[in-house]
Amino acid sequence: MTNEQIKQLLLRLEHTDTDFSVTMTGKESKRVNGLYKPDTHEILLHNKNFKNDNALIYTAIHEYTHHLINADNARNGTPSAKGAKVHDTAFWAKMDDLLRSEEH
Repeated sequence: MTNEQIKQLLLRLEHTDTDFSVTMTGKESKRVNGLYKPDTHEILLHNKNFKNDNALIYTAIHEYTHHLINADNARNGTPSAKGAKVHDTAFWAKMDDLLRSEEH
């Protein structure tokens, strides 16, 4: 998959008006499979961590969930969560919704 194909897949799950980029880093990381940079709206995927596209897409959806929540917070004037608060129940509920829509 290409960066653009991943982005288009994510946009099919849920559209957002806040633009973002997807970049496969070409690296392996022992710490994380991917990350989201809220200041620049970048989804970075350490694609050397994955043995198949399913694991890559799961991580892309995880990072896209961060993007959607960050975009909603910016629209509502709510500060973004930091650290452990990022993976709260609202995050997991949103990610679950996206995963369910990906199945259909």
